[in-house]
Amino acid sequence: MPKPINHPTPGVYVTERSAFPPSIVGVQTAIPIFIGYTESAHDPATQKALHGQAVAVGSLGDYTTYFGGAYLQPFDVAPSPAGTADFQAPPPNGQGTAYYAVSPSGPRFNLYLAIQAFYANGGANCYVVSVADYSQGGVSKDALLAGLQATDTQVGPTMTVVPDACLLAGADYGAVVTAMLTQAATLQDRMAMLDLPGAVDPASWTADGLAAQRDAFYSAIAPASDAFSYGAAYAPALRTSLVTAGDVDYTCLQGSAAVVLGLLNQEASTLYTGAKLAEVQAQLAAAFPETPPATAPSASQISATNQALLSALPLLGTIEGIVAQKLNVAPPSGIMAGIWTASDTNHGVWLAPANMALAGVTAPTVILNDAQQGDYNVPLNGNAINILRAFVNRGTVPWGARTLDGNSNDYRYIQVRRTLIYVEQSIKTALQQFVFAPNDGQTWVTVTAMISKFLTGLWSQGGLMGDKASDAFSVQCGLGTTMTAQDILNGYMIVSVTLQLVHPAEFIELTFKQIMQGA
Repeated sequence: MPKPINHPTPGVYVTERSAFPPSIVGVQTAIPIFIGYTESAHDPATQKALHGQAVAVGSLGDYTTYFGGAYLQPFDVAPSPAGTADFQAPPPNGQGTAYYAVSPSGPRFNLYLAIQAFYANGGANCYVVSVADYSQGGVSKDALLAGLQATDTQVGPTMTVVPDACLLAGADYGAVVTAMLTQAATLQDRMAMLDLPGAVDPASWTADGLAAQRDAFYSAIAPASDAFSYGAAYAPALRTSLVTAGDVDYTCLQGSAAVVLGLLNQEASTLYTGAKLAEVQAQLAAAFPETPPATAPSASQISATNQALLSALPLLGTIEGIVAQKLNVAPPSGIMAGIWTASDTNHGVWLAPANMALAGVTAPTVILNDAQQGDYNVPLNGNAINILRAFVNRGTVPWGARTLDGNSNDYRYIQVRRTLIYVEQSIKTALQQFVFAPNDGQTWVTVTAMISKFLTGLWSQGGLMGDKASDAFSVQCGLGTTMTAQDILNGYMIVSVTLQLVHPAEFIELTFKQIMQGA
């Protein structure tokens, strides 16, 4: 519109017109906000603590700069029946062969592995909220809820990911996931990405165990029924290759130091004699002392000792490899946050983030067939759980793209809900420039044209369905169509937008006919 100029004297003047009419710039669609426990949380420049704050992160390197590294979960090594053993070795007395199991013996935290999986699968910018350091002990419902509350006013995130929530059980788990769903539905700018309770518990890694997880999940989310279209759930947990034996050292075995020391001393006495045996035994005594030293060894000292023992004793490498394998099980939310990001980048938010091979994943913890998956994809209650399936020559892929509102014709699919969020937030942000504009015909025409141009661009990219743009959407704004005279007096400008969104070809049926010879 013309820019008014006040003229002090008569004459000829130029009226400026804007070269570029108002336009809508689409908001970003794939910005997860991760909430969980970290090694530390501080600004490296100021050393200011960052707990309970949303910190922008653009890479795994950024994450480690602000929040440190992974948590090395403690493990116990103990005698075990052959059927449940992880390895076999000569016992400390050297008589025959015994069987041993390697089992977690301390708290677990999933956030770091989830961040690794996110970046391995196409992740980009995200936010991270550290609720506490690893040293605070196990996962707490109250800490996660406080971290979630800290994101209420954060502008930008489009998905909420809390990979530590699946470590909670019962009412504690339910409190966190219902809060995630409720927040997403209230803010209407993000979706909650959920893992099932007990996802990384080996007891659930069977078809029956997964079914029990599903039933517990249904009970947990029931209080948030009004928010189901803003949530998506994935299962089962995934075996990854992100943690290597090099990420593990002997310090995670301190809880069963006597057993480990006995096994390794026995191997040393079998492999070495004389000075070399004494050297290895001295290294073992330093690694597994009877009483803790007055000064804890530094990280470099631990690394050097670990490397020396690995070179001398293959059994330690076997045990650390088993530990790495058990640490490599990840809840799917972090991986799927990366897949959503990659799908949006390569295809668009309007396409289903499914049927894409997962990077850094070796297999799901539970293998389901088509018949078994049906109970999760189309359950009677509509609370669809998207199953991660393994296919020959394709690897592991997400074989589903449904929200928890599977019985809704409007919000059944993840991409439909996310496209609506994208359109709503983009238009809402653009309309802020008209908050104090005259509520008259000229403004209505400008707003209608601006939104129509934005939606035409979306349609041309395949984000809306229709042979022509007018079939894909309609925009109305004006007296007698969307507003009454009283609305205008009350200061309301009401815009009505109707969209025809793209739905996936979820079920493809093939029909074959055989023509008999001579017929």
